[in-house]
Amino acid sequence: MEIRQETLGSATLLRLLGRLDELATSEVELAFTGVLKESPEQVVLDLSGVEYISSGGLRILLMLSKALTRTSARLKLCNLSPFVAEVFEISNFVSIFDIYPSVDDAVSQPPGTPA
Repeated sequence: MEIRQETLGSATLLRLLGRLDELATSEVELAFTGVLKESPEQVVLDLSGVEYISSGGLRILLMLSKALTRTSARLKLCNLSPFVAEVFEISNFVSIFDIYPSVDDAVSQPPGTPA
């Protein structure tokens, strides 16, 4: 798993590349911990480079979302690959997360605004 981090105004953008599975969860969790220490207003995850997501990957996204909620920050997801989008539909995670078609949409829309 490769993780690239950028700052876009008040948002922290994380681009995830590779498989978000049990082997990658500790690396992703470490990156998320670093982001939480920065106290961003919002975290945007660009999932266009995620080719596979497992239940462990879904769990780590839930953990990040809950941690951000405790700090009044918001997690936004964007650019879901077709496989990841299907997993989110089947698991009903589409009702849990704010999902946007692009990074620009995720950064510019207020949290909770439908894409």
